[in-house]
Amino acid sequence: MTKLAKWHVEEILENFVLGGFPVKDDDRFLACSSILTSMIDTVEVDEPNKAFIFHTMSGSEYLCPFEDIRWTDRFAEFSKDNLERLKVVPHFVDEAIKLAHEKESSFVAWLEKEIFNGDLFIEIGAGGILNVHFKYEDKVHRLSSQIHMGMFKDSYLYQLSGIVDFRHYAFVGGSVSTYHMSDSIKRLVVNNIGSRPVTIDNVVYKHGVNVTLVTEENHPEGLISPDAFNGKSLLSDFMEGVDLLD
Repeated sequence: MTKLAKWHVEEILENFVLGGFPVKDDDRFLACSSILTSMIDTVEVDEPNKAFIFHTMSGSEYLCPFEDIRWTDRFAEFSKDNLERLKVVPHFVDEAIKLAHEKESSFVAWLEKEIFNGDLFIEIGAGGILNVHFKYEDKVHRLSSQIHMGMFKDSYLYQLSGIVDFRHYAFVGGSVSTYHMSDSIKRLVVNNIGSRPVTIDNVVYKHGVNVTLVTEENHPEGLISPDAFNGKSLLSDFMEGVDLLD
């Protein structure tokens, strides 16, 4: 049975499927790769162990702990609705979302003791970036991603207005490239929870926690965008070296 973290239930073409990240390598999946299952057949509730067991039409089984359901509003809302349509008692779904919130709160409290102001904590695996947190004025903030649909390729934005702005292109082949980091980001604290190395801006991160100091040399700023915090102005090159008091 494959155990999933950060899981959710979604509807595709009037059928329900399970999405999530395998906790460890098995015969079919790499740890922390992003998967979508075949159609869900039935759902069991393992109440003593606080978990759901999903059976799919292809004969696979997936173990999904209550506390690992994706709890953010968008995912929690459609997972709750879809699970109820799969005849799961609403009480169990509400309990799962509650436990997931408590797990996140405990994780944030732990991070506040472990990282420094200006640290961008990135949780990543074989399926890409899973979570991003930023510490500012002794408080850790979870940053939700927004997808920006580009003309040639999409990108992902993590922002906290006036505090932090982090942007990257899609994760492909175990690698991700950033294209904007606000000056407030001093270090990347990368937790690779997968089994394979991943690359961010040509720096390879093996399994575990690795730290990279952010400097002007390894992350030059080139973004021209009116919505970017600490973005590059259209006049920045022209004004460089100009004494405004002349």
